[in-house]
Amino acid sequence: MPVLFGRISAKSSYTRTDIFVEIAGVVVGFSDWITVVGVAVTLISMFVSIRQARSARSSSQAARRAMATVQLAAVGERLKSAQEHIRDVSPEKKRARGYKVGNRFDLIRREFDNALGALPRTGHGSVAREQLTKAQKELNAYEASFFSSPDPTKWRELQVLVQDTISELAANTADIGELK
Repeated sequence: MPVLFGRISAKSSYTRTDIFVEIAGVVVGFSDWITVVGVAVTLISMFVSIRQARSARSSSQAARRAMATVQLAAVGERLKSAQEHIRDVSPEKKRARGYKVGNRFDLIRREFDNALGALPRTGHGSVAREQLTKAQKELNAYEASFFSSPDPTKWRELQVLVQDTISELAANTADIGELK
């Protein structure tokens, strides 16, 4: 019988479980070899699992970043629509003969509310949220002056705040896209 790692000794009958190998003074049986192989396979499996968990974590973070990017871009598009409605309530438009404001202030307010609901209080988009809150206050002040004597300064400030918010969202979208 060939010697694998040392001397082979046997008991009175030769069965698989009766074969022993002596290594460095320690007698190792067949079941011990199975245990050693099992431990090695377990360690390899654990290593593979850890690598897959890390990969899944990074994929999850990438998906979150992609969702945040899409959400901020969508808010920016909503605000572009609000910008069109803001242009529709300019002081010059009110002076035009036959112009009716209709529900434009409500449309602007609805766009602001939708955007504020989608923007986080902290993190990417929080600065845009603060700017949009200021724009909402300017909208309220401008609407109060609109029907008697529209204040062009408040209207311009409202437009600037909305444009700054759109620019901030675009910058945040680019920043999130560059993160790895």
